[in-house]
Amino acid sequence: MAGVLDLLDSRKVCSYAYPRVQRVDNDRLCSGGARARFDPRALDTDGAVVRLVQTGMSAKTVTITGGSGFVGQLLRVGLAESGYDVRVFDRMRGGMVNLLRRRYLGTSQSSLGVKCAQQIRSLQRWAEPALVQSRVLRPSGDDILDFRSRMAERLRGSYAVVHLAGIPHPRMPGAIEADFRRINYEGSLNVFEAARDAGVSKFIFASSGQVYGINDPVRIDQLPILESNYCPVLEEGQNLYGWLKVEFERYMEQAATNGTTQGIAIRLEFPGLLSRSPANFFISTSIENVVAGFVGALEAPMSFGFESVNLADGEVDPEIVDVQEFIRQQWPEVPNHTTGNESLLSIAKARSLLGYRPVRDGRYLHLSLAGP
Repeated sequence: MAGVLDLLDSRKVCSYAYPRVQRVDNDRLCSGGARARFDPRALDTDGAVVRLVQTGMSAKTVTITGGSGFVGQLLRVGLAESGYDVRVFDRMRGGMVNLLRRRYLGTSQSSLGVKCAQQIRSLQRWAEPALVQSRVLRPSGDDILDFRSRMAERLRGSYAVVHLAGIPHPRMPGAIEADFRRINYEGSLNVFEAARDAGVSKFIFASSGQVYGINDPVRIDQLPILESNYCPVLEEGQNLYGWLKVEFERYMEQAATNGTTQGIAIRLEFPGLLSRSPANFFISTSIENVVAGFVGALEAPMSFGFESVNLADGEVDPEIVDVQEFIRQQWPEVPNHTTGNESLLSIAKARSLLGYRPVRDGRYLHLSLAGP
């Protein structure tokens, strides 16, 4: 019973540990596509650890757009438990929405726990539209395409904006090309410029491993995949979702480099989920590591204007796949700089720039609980 109560208790405090690292020069995503090389070997290996706990931080205000969504729920809880004052900007938000969106028993590893989690989620999916239709639950009016002046007023007073809002993946049912351009690009641009107008210090953008065409890559320059890896264009079969992520990163770089708002693009892959598939190189990111990556971005020094970083677990569970054997069978011609069961998405830059130290044996939500 205690284990079940722990899973249901969102007030339980988490802590995340980071080594002290010195920033080194990192590769930059240039507006023209040219990239300088980032040397993953140029890392500070000092073992000293700084432990980030709820009572040891100033209460910086962070606004999360899309904070009621799948990743938003993970960050809303994780950042609050890490000591931040979290505000949610989302069309649907509030205590009732959190109850309807939270994945109860979602990290359970027992078949009974998973079955209960699925049944609860099914009930939540039924209840939310019913409550909206009966006007018990009402939209907040938040809109990333709202007038920029109104957006700026909502964001004013925030130390940082974490921008998650948008169409969450390239195969969203019903979404057409114009939707992706309007919501994922124009909406992101609107939020970013509103944040700058509001005097926000940091803008953290949820980018994606889709920038590399991760499910069907045109070219892999090396393994693990660096941020400087080639990003395919639409004419090469890249999906619009991934291409627009890169385009907005380029916009951020140009704007943030010459402005006062720092921009960080975090290239997520399978956030909060465990991959057992070669379709994304078996790359996973545990709940703890998702939160740790964003905390690292929030606490990163203001000594740079813009950077893009990969975020993933440090290793792949050997019970899922032997990474070296997978490379030999599937990517024998690609230069391989990995060792053991290291993740095939490089996190060297996140380690150096954000002080990111992925934990092992983190928690993952069951795949059936992903999505809206």
